[in-house]
Amino acid sequence: MSDNTLSIIAVLKAKEGKREALKSALQALILPTRQEEGCLDYALFQLQDSQDVFYMRESWKGQEALDAHIALPHFQAFVQQMDDLLAEPLQLVRLNAVEP
Repeated sequence: MSDNTLSIIAVLKAKEGKREALKSALQALILPTRQEEGCLDYALFQLQDSQDVFYMRESWKGQEALDAHIALPHFQAFVQQMDDLLAEPLQLVRLNAVEP
């Protein structure tokens, strides 16, 4: 990975009764996001021990690529649903690669 690669874990917790709706909304983001020029990785995970919590592992070709993603219609459609689906605000955990 180059020095400007941006790696993130997005943590999303579903409201009670909204787990499947959140899962579907997140799954709808995967294919269009993976086709974006600046996307290096975009993978969805559901916690085994807490099924209402999802992690989206993301890697981008820098902040500009992430900013472009956030502005696209498929992501903005998800943003419009967040208040209804999320039990708490979206958490973005920024990561730094540790290489040998």
